[in-house]
Amino acid sequence: MPLIDHAAGSDEALYPVFEDLKLGRYRLVKEVLAATGHDWQVRTFRSQVIALYAAHTPAIDYWHQEEPHTADSLLMWARVLTQRVFALRLPHGDPAVLAAADQARRACRAAIQANPKCPAARVCLLALAQFDADPRYPQHQRDHWAPGADGLLEGPWPLFWAVRQRDPENREAYQRLLQFFYARGDGAHSVAQWLAMSAGECSNLHMVPLYAFAEDFRQRRDRRRVSDFTYWTGQQVRRYVQLARDHWFAYLDEHTLASPALSMDLNLLAWALHKSGVGGAGPVFEAISPYATAMPWQTLDNRSNWIADFHKARSYALAERHVSY
Repeated sequence: MPLIDHAAGSDEALYPVFEDLKLGRYRLVKEVLAATGHDWQVRTFRSQVIALYAAHTPAIDYWHQEEPHTADSLLMWARVLTQRVFALRLPHGDPAVLAAADQARRACRAAIQANPKCPAARVCLLALAQFDADPRYPQHQRDHWAPGADGLLEGPWPLFWAVRQRDPENREAYQRLLQFFYARGDGAHSVAQWLAMSAGECSNLHMVPLYAFAEDFRQRRDRRRVSDFTYWTGQQVRRYVQLARDHWFAYLDEHTLASPALSMDLNLLAWALHKSGVGGAGPVFEAISPYATAMPWQTLDNRSNWIADFHKARSYALAERHVSY
């Protein structure tokens, strides 16, 4: 089975958009965003993926110049400026980062004013919060910061709750919140486990600890302080992997599983089930189909032939499922 390693995954409507962007055109971006309506999950996903590509083209710049007051152009302008801050790859206290992040925040506030119900621009603000995580480099008044509940560390909680009010299952918001605490250097695991404790059946909050484990594993592996076997087979990791399988994935219906926004969640769950030995990854691989994602298969593995590793893990999981029945 040939794998499709693309951020858009199964969202076929996005593929022509990228061709348009290469030519500096935004018409298809405008049409695709308009088609999402108030489906906040799809809107958040599409605007994020589009921005990954649009940040390297002038297309959204042209759109913002020609339609500076429409909600969709303002959202994509905020998305692109936010993505460009990350693309600078400079220390968070660098003057160029400070200036770019401030410009992106202004764009986010304009997008929020134009469409207050949409969570995506607030997700951008949440992403930008990590550039203000180091107290040595404060970028602005931290009016969006607050102490965490139940003894959790201070952070951009008002932004996070504002996103959850609009879209309780917003995946990117959880990931951006964890990124903030990783940038701070403390608190990510506590936050992830606290969120999972509050999760009901079929909530993707059960996946948040797996993202925290993945980042922790990546950092430890880069310092050569851990192996994938010893890390993923630990009792605590296995417990949360099993919870994600049994209290989130097991409840998903066919329509939900088809959402391209779930691709990374499904791939990470399959990886974790395989690496931890918890098992039961067969149905997850079937839901993934050919849509592999870079995280975790490439990001968490030093080996170059990740495609072969994916197929090997998939074959093992499907064979395990056959034997279990």
